[in-house]
Amino acid sequence: MGTRCDFYVGRGLEAEWIGSLAWDGYPEGIWPPLEAATEATFRASVAALLSERKDATTPDMGWPWPWQDSSGTDFAYAFDSGQVWASSFGGPWFHPR
Repeated sequence: MGTRCDFYVGRGLEAEWIGSLAWDGYPEGIWPPLEAATEATFRASVAALLSERKDATTPDMGWPWPWQDSSGTDFAYAFDSGQVWASSFGGPWFHPR
């Protein structure tokens, strides 16, 4: 089974989902987006990562999981308040680096 992850800009109900990966979604597997210092850099880094992966899903493809939100996903990553955050299975947000 893969380590799935979802990417967002913002956190909470108003967060914008920008993509997902089905494999190797643990922090060490997706390091470039975790280094982002701006929203624009985060978006560009996530877009580049998704474009090179066959297991990627983008919003135009639709939500990839049989569950309704990221509380069922191994990791969610979000750029919010000037930094990257992570959550595992809907748990508390933490700094992944």
